[in-house]
Amino acid sequence: MADFEKVAVVGAGAWGSALSTVLSRNVPRVSVWARESEVVDSVRERRENSLFLPGIEIPRNVEFSQDSGRVLDGAQMVVWVVPVHFLQNAVNEFSKYVSPGAIMINAGKGIETSTWRRPSEILRTCAAGGAFGSMMGPNIAFEVAQGKYAEAVVALDVHDVAVSAARAFTTDAFKVRPSDDVVGVEIGAALKNIVALAAGFCDGMKLGANAKSIVMARGFQEIYRAAASLGAWSDSFIKESAILGDVLTTCISPDSRNRRTGEQLGMGKSVQEALKALNGRVCAGLETIRICRMFEKLNVKLPIMTALCDLSEGKITRRECLKRLLE
Repeated sequence: MADFEKVAVVGAGAWGSALSTVLSRNVPRVSVWARESEVVDSVRERRENSLFLPGIEIPRNVEFSQDSGRVLDGAQMVVWVVPVHFLQNAVNEFSKYVSPGAIMINAGKGIETSTWRRPSEILRTCAAGGAFGSMMGPNIAFEVAQGKYAEAVVALDVHDVAVSAARAFTTDAFKVRPSDDVVGVEIGAALKNIVALAAGFCDGMKLGANAKSIVMARGFQEIYRAAASLGAWSDSFIKESAILGDVLTTCISPDSRNRRTGEQLGMGKSVQEALKALNGRVCAGLETIRICRMFEKLNVKLPIMTALCDLSEGKITRRECLKRLLE
């Protein structure tokens, strides 16, 4: 028997659509809110999100709609797949439709840089929610939708609820483990994008695999140090392979926007030129990078991330950035 009769997904991009196909294996009804009418029409007519996830069949028990009330009505779990800097607006817009006690899971990665709030802290502004948290992992949307093996971790502030949520996502090819360490998962998910900028910077500077590996390893240590300063559990970064896996995938994958943006910076391109190369898509690392300033105030040393932050703000040259990365 399914733990959930209906799950809602807010966001019909590649990752939201991929998660809907995964959830459809274990949940009788999955409803996805889409902003774009062409996405809804594409799914209704061809059972395919041709705009964001072309070539992947959307199961029959997954409905796409622009009607937020219809999507959220009766949903026992709501998965939010929107950029974190838009999350508060989405919660404000949709919270009146959220069922009392619904589980609220953020599947985006980042920090609200205007307030330094983590995603679960934003979701808590929805009074109807019953449990709050986030998920992360080395999850390239197309690979997950194609049924290629992947893992993730879902962290919620109520352990039994995290176990149920993990079951809803888990398939033979997509293993999701429950966790209580919401802080560790959310900080890890946000800061790994900055480390990927540093890894890409190494590629752009043509430093080779040895130097890049050292920068990645030091970057992971910085993620751990930053998360621990905010109360994350130290063993999460050892036990949860999905956390390290997410860092590695973002740093290595040729499709990683964060790595590609860092590579452009390493080649001497400006931030504006690097972003232009993404053709309008978001670079989460640059959206989040100013969080380094918060950790500076907390006296937490993050030399690699801070060097990339200073470079992005034009305070240092790429040669100076390179020197600081390898110190």
